[in-house]
Amino acid sequence: MLSLVFIFDDCPPPLAVAKLKLWGIEVAALAECPGVRRVFKHSLREVIEGKIAVVVGDKELAQRLGVAYASYRDVEEFLRYLDKEVNPAFMPYLQ
Repeated sequence: MLSLVFIFDDCPPPLAVAKLKLWGIEVAALAECPGVRRVFKHSLREVIEGKIAVVVGDKELAQRLGVAYASYRDVEEFLRYLDKEVNPAFMPYLQ
């Protein structure tokens, strides 16, 4: 099964990190952030290999990598959707 990774261009909001991790979604950032795996642009291909990847905040990078792009607002809306519409029983399917 494919896993999902969100790669932020900067430090993500701590609440977003906590909620994404709660759903079993991997969180990484291109900046040094507390509680978040730091990744570097030169190694992103290895980070996203075999995963569904979403780059947050850097549309150009997402296009270069050929992965999905989301704004920080999109992530907030996605998390609201998960909280409101998706039964926690489906958590293992997002991992």
